[in-house]
Amino acid sequence: MTTAIFPELGGQKLTQLWAFDQDNVPRSTGNSLLAGALAWEFEDVMLVLSSPLRHLHCGQGSIMSDEAGSLCDMGFRVTLLPHEDADAWLARFIGRTTVDAPHWRKLIGQRLNAVHLVSSYPNQRQRWHMELVFNEVALPCNIAYRQDLDGLIEVCDSGDHFELSEIEVSSPKHAFGWLHPATPLEFILGEQLWRSAQMSDWPFAVRKKIQVSQHPQEFYRHTLSKALVARFEQHPIYRQRLQALRYPVKVKDVPEGVYAQVRSALGIQDLVTRFGACLE
Repeated sequence: MTTAIFPELGGQKLTQLWAFDQDNVPRSTGNSLLAGALAWEFEDVMLVLSSPLRHLHCGQGSIMSDEAGSLCDMGFRVTLLPHEDADAWLARFIGRTTVDAPHWRKLIGQRLNAVHLVSSYPNQRQRWHMELVFNEVALPCNIAYRQDLDGLIEVCDSGDHFELSEIEVSSPKHAFGWLHPATPLEFILGEQLWRSAQMSDWPFAVRKKIQVSQHPQEFYRHTLSKALVARFEQHPIYRQRLQALRYPVKVKDVPEGVYAQVRSALGIQDLVTRFGACLE
């Protein structure tokens, strides 16, 4: 089922495409654009798509009505803005970059024919997606919410969606880096401030205990688990992102099974993601 939406965008020329909050996700498909937020700048208005999982502390996307009158959850949030309000609105997002890859640069200067609300195939993760149809481009831009990919928004024009078999995290700077113990998310544990869950940031007294422990590996595992639980409890948006993960994950410096314990302690019952130690 296809329903035309935003008729006011019809005939407008795309002048710029901005991406925000992009992760260093390894690419196995060449023409998939992934971002936490996207801003499509047309002649008279800005179309902004943003991830609720990353930016709104909730999992609710924009609700639209199809031609049958049914309510449809887009997954991502959709906002139309006049140009004079755009800069203030976009300031909430990080990492603003111009999308200048040749595959997407060809859209600049193209006029938009229509915006469609489209029912996805039953086996796809997101029930509804959006299509942007440009006048000189053979295939429409398919825009879908990927909660399974840390709440990223995906744009593709071939139906060849980006897929992962496993996530490996070796640094906080990599994709899904918020899973790494060294991610600088402060939290309180044992009435002390911890700068991160990495052992080098543990309070001196705790680090001293592991040095004299007869079972240092068990002590490390137990302490790291408590630290990660405290971190996610005190940063709810990352707890929601942890709950949304749908891929096997290996995290450096996190022993096998620790994240399973963390998820259980946080009350995350739907354990579909396997966690383990990172392969060196």
